[in-house]
Amino acid sequence: MDRRTTRLLASLLLVIAVIIIGIKNFQTKSEAAATPPKKGYIEVKETAYADLEQEVEHWKQKYEDLKKKKTATPDKPAVKMMHLNINDGMTSKEVSKQMEKAEIIKDANEFNDYLSAKKWQQSIQIGDYELTSEMGMQEIAETITGNIPEKE
Repeated sequence: MDRRTTRLLASLLLVIAVIIIGIKNFQTKSEAAATPPKKGYIEVKETAYADLEQEVEHWKQKYEDLKKKKTATPDKPAVKMMHLNINDGMTSKEVSKQMEKAEIIKDANEFNDYLSAKKWQQSIQIGDYELTSEMGMQEIAETITGNIPEKE
């Protein structure tokens, strides 16, 4: 082998070594980029992350504004009114059901039990009555029966 062939062989080995090192270096960078994030995490670009942070601040501000507005004006439940017409032969259950349907009382059975406990079921008077949801069971019962509770 002469000098020229040796130099050519050495140059060829050097070029091959540089190519191999370059390929290995390129593979490690692409492998690192292709590595999926840990379980439960996702990758987000910094600009997208900054946008998300701004959106979080925006929603926090909206929440605080709504919270202030709610405390400034407390909501009162709407008062329901009812014109109750009690006819001859109506039972206390029928009257109670009508009031429950009109949302004057919450539970017809509870009101009927209240009348029963006071022994006022048979005392319901025929007539027209104006009732509201602000009235308590006792007040409604006194109105439709004409009974006044005994003072204890």
